[in-house]
Amino acid sequence: MRRSTYTAAVPDGPQGCAAAEAALGRGDLGAAEELGRAALRDGESLAARLIVAQALAWQGRGRDADAVLAEVDETALDESDLIAWALPRAANQFWMLDQPERATAFLRTVRRRVSSDGPGATLDALLGTFTMNAGSPERAIEISRGVLSSPDADQQAIGWAAAAAALCHARMGTFAGVDELAARASAAGHPGLLRFTSAFGQTTALVMSGRLDRAQALAEELADASRSSPPAHAIGQLLVAEVMIARGDPAGAAALLEPAANVLAPTGYSWGPLAWMLLAQALGQAGLVADAGRTLARAESRHGLKSMLFAPELCLARGWAAAARGDGPESVGAAHEAARAAERGGQAAVALRALVDAVRFGDTRAVDAIERSTVDCAVSPLAVDYARALAAGDADALDAAAEAFDGIGMHGVAADAARQAGAARR
Repeated sequence: MRRSTYTAAVPDGPQGCAAAEAALGRGDLGAAEELGRAALRDGESLAARLIVAQALAWQGRGRDADAVLAEVDETALDESDLIAWALPRAANQFWMLDQPERATAFLRTVRRRVSSDGPGATLDALLGTFTMNAGSPERAIEISRGVLSSPDADQQAIGWAAAAAALCHARMGTFAGVDELAARASAAGHPGLLRFTSAFGQTTALVMSGRLDRAQALAEELADASRSSPPAHAIGQLLVAEVMIARGDPAGAAALLEPAANVLAPTGYSWGPLAWMLLAQALGQAGLVADAGRTLARAESRHGLKSMLFAPELCLARGWAAAARGDGPESVGAAHEAARAAERGGQAAVALRALVDAVRFGDTRAVDAIERSTVDCAVSPLAVDYARALAAGDADALDAAAEAFDGIGMHGVAADAARQAGAARR
């Protein structure tokens, strides 16, 4: 394969590289690829080649992107161009080629070659994102904190670090700074899917705070704004559906998740396995036994290191598939495994939601675990009251729990508590 030596100069022509970069920034990936290739025909430049590679990767064409990047002679690059080339190559390896270990090793190798603080912060920011996706949000926050406190961090580094920190903080149950981090990620203006990462943190925090209407509105705004890019729109629909599951609308969620999962399946994004996990949960909640089982199998086959952050969601998918079959003990066990998986990664808010599902499945022994939760949010006291009511077989208290969950928009939990109240009276 021919290798080319580059400067970072923008090629001559009808501002092709600038137009391609603008298309990439607004998420018009097809136009970015076409304009970038046109710029390359006008004259080789690293800038144009990187735009083409990123447009290909974000379309899910990881092998094509890798081929474009492989033509670069890295030994001829200065430090700035080395960073510009290494970042998309590592990201492509991690997500699109499903080679997270290789990507992390490659990025660390490049990091050792970089001495400047600014480029080093950018590499650290991507390493933090990898760390988050691999299921270590506490370590990811440590890395992100270092990047965000660096006076030399560029906007790309700030965007990655702030977006990852927003989602990690939300899943860990430390909600206070989520909106500020999301705003900082958005203000960085780096193209791609960072807005969805930080928005997932925001919707998670809003749901746990009992503000489900605002969570759904935020997700819908993002989905509507991304219609020109199918992968981005699919992620937006996933965020909407995740809130709908929390609201107790599994049929509505499944209607969004099925097409979203199919769009995301070939892309390599960590969102892809999550889409199948959430779809299996929705189908299980809707009582569709066969569909839930088939979808769960897809989720399990696509899950790996790059989606380890969402291991609790996979356990809950197993729980809801078991509940659809009427297997109470298995569903309770799966919910507790989800809580343990979340707790191992420091994801306290996710663990609390898993324990609420355990109570919905009929677990009368979840009280202690829920009482130990340190998450300070609207859901926490409601979860404690609900678990205590079920453990005591107190129909009136279960009715009160149903009313409380209904009041914050968690109608699915409310319906299960009301059903359990009826059973307690018989």
